[in-house]
Amino acid sequence: MALSLKEMIDLTQKQYRLHLLAGKQHLDHVVTWVHMLEFTSVTEFFWGNELVVTSGYALQNEDDMFQLIDTLEACRCTGLVINIGKYIQKVSDAVISYCEQKQIPLLIMPWEMYITEFVRDCCSLINQSSRDEELMAQTVLQVIQSPQLAEANREKMEDYFHEEMGFRMIAIRTERSRQPGIVSDQRRVLRLHTALRTFQFPYLVFRYEKRFVVVLNEKSREAAEKAVRRILRAIQSVFAGLPIHIGISEPVDTYKHLTDCFHGAISASRRAELQKQSVVWFQDMGFYKLLYSVPDDMLLQSYYYEVMGPLLEHDRTNQSVYTETLFRYLLYDGSLQEVAARMFTHRNTVNYRMGKIRELLGCSLSTQKERMPYLIAYHIGVMLKFTEELPE
Repeated sequence: MALSLKEMIDLTQKQYRLHLLAGKQHLDHVVTWVHMLEFTSVTEFFWGNELVVTSGYALQNEDDMFQLIDTLEACRCTGLVINIGKYIQKVSDAVISYCEQKQIPLLIMPWEMYITEFVRDCCSLINQSSRDEELMAQTVLQVIQSPQLAEANREKMEDYFHEEMGFRMIAIRTERSRQPGIVSDQRRVLRLHTALRTFQFPYLVFRYEKRFVVVLNEKSREAAEKAVRRILRAIQSVFAGLPIHIGISEPVDTYKHLTDCFHGAISASRRAELQKQSVVWFQDMGFYKLLYSVPDDMLLQSYYYEVMGPLLEHDRTNQSVYTETLFRYLLYDGSLQEVAARMFTHRNTVNYRMGKIRELLGCSLSTQKERMPYLIAYHIGVMLKFTEELPE
């Protein structure tokens, strides 16, 4: 998990004699980096959740302090540390109150504590936290790819997770923004940490191909729903209007089943993306669990055209509607009357079409076994947007 301001304070407070003046309720925010700042002009390079440390050299009065606080709020900074004793002797009650109002944690550090050493140590902690998370992500991916290695990696994962709490995974796909790729990705990860950091259970965020994956060390649906709501809110607050597609896995109880958890989340996010939905739960996908678990869309596409080829070709050359007629016939359990009503045509016309369809396919469609390949093709067509989903 990313390092929060509270954790950073706990790790450095004694050495640097930090004292919190404001923002006690907002210490769970992630710290991405620590910057020494005297002039606000450099904040144009910030991209969120920085902790700012200043000697107060350029802060001549309260108005300057208020302006700095406004700037930090606009930049979504995590907090402010003031090196008290030379340029600023005391922080006024008005400034403390303003920080509370703006939800900016405010800390002071005595002048004899060197800012550069504080910044160096804090950045070192952030780097170590990032390395730990990266190593854990590698371990989890190794177990996902080779479940038989779960036991060999148990000790590593026990330092991070609690197996008895169970797991769910969330796979997230967002469209590309206009911002440079690396900054855009970092900001997405940051928003995920911001959304999840207040949970009491462990979590892990990592990138997998074109998606971000969140491992929740908690299997309840309630916790997953809350996580998804926070993720949507956090990402949309920064990337307004950017489409986001989320898939949530079924819960699992053990490390060796993380692979099922992972593939369920990826499959659900693929359905969300292809169907233009925001959120899809794998356990609610029904028959589509099977189709979306096939990683190769080309295989599904090949099956669709292999099975439906004769009808598709006939429709293309004759402007007929044999494909739709067959799909409706299958969905309405062979009822010619229902097909006719839904397609606004005569029952005899539907009967004639079905006779031609049987000839083209070389299949009587009289048994469930004969109908099944075409019903599967219909669902593949819906999945891959080759055909519209018909009401049953």
